[in-house]
Amino acid sequence: MKIYLLDINPAVVKAWNEKFSGVDCVEVVHADFDSFMANYDVDCVVSPGNSHGVMAGGYDRALSEYFGWDLTKRVQAYIIENYEGQQPVGTSFIIDTGMEGINLIHTPSMINPSRIQDPNVVYECTKSTLEVACENNVQSIVIPAFGGACGGLRPEVIVEKMYTAITSL
Repeated sequence: MKIYLLDINPAVVKAWNEKFSGVDCVEVVHADFDSFMANYDVDCVVSPGNSHGVMAGGYDRALSEYFGWDLTKRVQAYIIENYEGQQPVGTSFIIDTGMEGINLIHTPSMINPSRIQDPNVVYECTKSTLEVACENNVQSIVIPAFGGACGGLRPEVIVEKMYTAITSL
């Protein structure tokens, strides 16, 4: 599986590039989501959002605008049906984006938008995402920095936890 790590934060991108140098299946991309999608082909994108499937801010907003707001409604309906309205942090499910050939893996890194207190959440989110991707024969996936932006974790922490999860597969 080809893994694209995508972020707009130069510090995260720099730390990823240093840590993942020599890891053949990983490519680090410094861009926003729309620019990435204009230049790369993937069959799966990842939402690092919240347990309620509210995809209205930051990276999740970019996903909703790109694929259409109906995707957010379908993610929320799935969460209501399968998790009684609140998907546990660090769990993942896959759903069709509505755009042919592209699925979304929803993996909440927080219950509600807030700072992440336990950095191990980043490891659990990355691991869970990749397990679901493998189970569904995903060939190429774009993953943002779990715990960045709203989560408030330092780039070095994010990179270390994601590296451990990716290289343990």
